[in-house]
Amino acid sequence: MKQKLFSLILLSIFYVTANAEFPVLLEDELALVYYMPKTQVAFTIQYDQVQVQPGPFYQYAQRYLGTEDVILESQTYYEITSIHAKIHTVADYNRAYKVHAQRDAEMQLLTLTQEGLLYGYNVEAIDYVPTIIAQSCTPKPMPSKLMPLMEEQLIASSIAKMAEGAAKQIYHIREMRLSILAGDVEHTPADGQAMQLVLDELDQREQELAELFIGRKQVTHLSHTIYFTPDQQESSLLTRFSRFAGVVDANDLSGEPIYLHLTAHRHTLRSAQMEYDKKALQPSQIYYNLPGHADITITYKGQNLLQASYPIAQYGVAIPLAKDLFVSKSKPIIYFNTNTGNISSIQK
Repeated sequence: MKQKLFSLILLSIFYVTANAEFPVLLEDELALVYYMPKTQVAFTIQYDQVQVQPGPFYQYAQRYLGTEDVILESQTYYEITSIHAKIHTVADYNRAYKVHAQRDAEMQLLTLTQEGLLYGYNVEAIDYVPTIIAQSCTPKPMPSKLMPLMEEQLIASSIAKMAEGAAKQIYHIREMRLSILAGDVEHTPADGQAMQLVLDELDQREQELAELFIGRKQVTHLSHTIYFTPDQQESSLLTRFSRFAGVVDANDLSGEPIYLHLTAHRHTLRSAQMEYDKKALQPSQIYYNLPGHADITITYKGQNLLQASYPIAQYGVAIPLAKDLFVSKSKPIIYFNTNTGNISSIQK
């Protein structure tokens, strides 16, 4: 959907205070309402679901494979791998402006986004792209798997005999791999690609047999996105993470806390008596936003998972454009940054 809204060069703008959610429009009043942006930070926690299962021959891993690094019991646990942040913008209804027409004013093009944010002045209409919200993945259960044994191992009289037969297969695979690499085989693979395919198949077969001793491990990659709106507070509990449930609610004490520490850097304007030359051009009544920024650190178990600085629109101040931009016959082309409300570019 494309939205083109016309307004005047000489604009009279009414700023709505924080106590009013929307500006009041009078009956039959021709007016345009737009908003300054409000910054949200979308934190996406990447984590893994790890499912482990012991092999049926784990007791014989030391004897036949020479390793004690084996899985002894079935369990499922979760581990954080990383956390990423991305700026998300919404309209700030507490910073709304009403624009109405003057009788003798010249009409020009003013473009807004679907959310009512300033996009540009005297510019082409914006093409809208739907916002995609990241969702958590569904954990996958570990699939059942048949034991990769030959017939003589499967009919063995005891677990010990089955383990011995599986170990012999592993040794045979290793000897076959060495023979292929040394070229000491009757039928050598035709080329490098064919050899790689054979080696990959041997590796897969050895892995399946080794899992009978050391156990199986399956990893499922998951993610969870949390939207945070910076305000007055300097630190807060973002969410919690449980080793046995993954991301849980902030009120769920089964999880360890993930803290957000924020240092706000706000823009302020000093009020001062200013004398204007009667012939000098006064500021226009088109306002842009000069954003502040915030230093954000995410910690979990005393470790920093993320540390960065982000522009924050609501930490900024509204500043009028210079009126001399609009006095020439050649009208300016102005683009606004819809994430921060600042000016992206001015072309004359």
